[in-house]
Amino acid sequence: MKGGTSSLYHYIASHSGVTPSSVKETNFFRSTEDFNKGTDWYKSLFRAGQLLAFEASPNYTKRHLFPGVPQRMHSLLPNIKLICILRDPIDRAVSHYVHNVAHGRESRSLSEAINDPQSNYILTSKYYYQIEAFLEYYSGDQILLIESERLKSKTSSVMDEVFRFLDLNPEYNKSVYAKTFHASSKKKRRSRLEQTLSHRTQNPYTLAGIRLITAPFRRSFERPSLSPADRAVLTEALAPDIEKLRRFSGLSFSSWSV
Repeated sequence: MKGGTSSLYHYIASHSGVTPSSVKETNFFRSTEDFNKGTDWYKSLFRAGQLLAFEASPNYTKRHLFPGVPQRMHSLLPNIKLICILRDPIDRAVSHYVHNVAHGRESRSLSEAINDPQSNYILTSKYYYQIEAFLEYYSGDQILLIESERLKSKTSSVMDEVFRFLDLNPEYNKSVYAKTFHASSKKKRRSRLEQTLSHRTQNPYTLAGIRLITAPFRRSFERPSLSPADRAVLTEALAPDIEKLRRFSGLSFSSWSV
């Protein structure tokens, strides 16, 4: 979550040999309840006839909230390839907090929200902890790790790497790389009306309509700054996990602050 999945989703979808899910985040494997919608429901989200189908659900890497995702996934799709896009874990945690404030899910200060070792913001940023659950069911060569910062700065070369991983010819229209997806320089807090209405439906088209109608009622708020003390808390909590990630992947993630 908050690592660049929207951009990656659209970049992969630009390839003629791939069909994306009609809803980016299907969340099909998130829980037993979701999984019980059945394979026919899941298949209905993809256009037939393409070489590959894919989706992008960040909730699959929140094992502390949604256990059992890899097991459910492997029971249906044992031979798939998995791509995990990873952003500087401290930046991601702060962005996650801002996202929740904007959606009315968080009322604590940033300092209060992260000063808990079991904080959702911290556990979601423990990348090796999240990936380790998948390694019980999938081999390492089925998993590609992409550094979010590299995707942004070297989009074309990173996407060539992605398509090689997927055994797809990297010949495609690169004009999509000039677009920005799901990015905002100034966050706005959702109104109480939007929060109430959004909680009553899961239909993506209905949700889009609600966002359009209630947009004038959103209020701007400043992105919180991370104090040196708060940064130290996050660094101490995340550093051991990120070191495991580096050993597992062989990647340096040299641009990260941890």
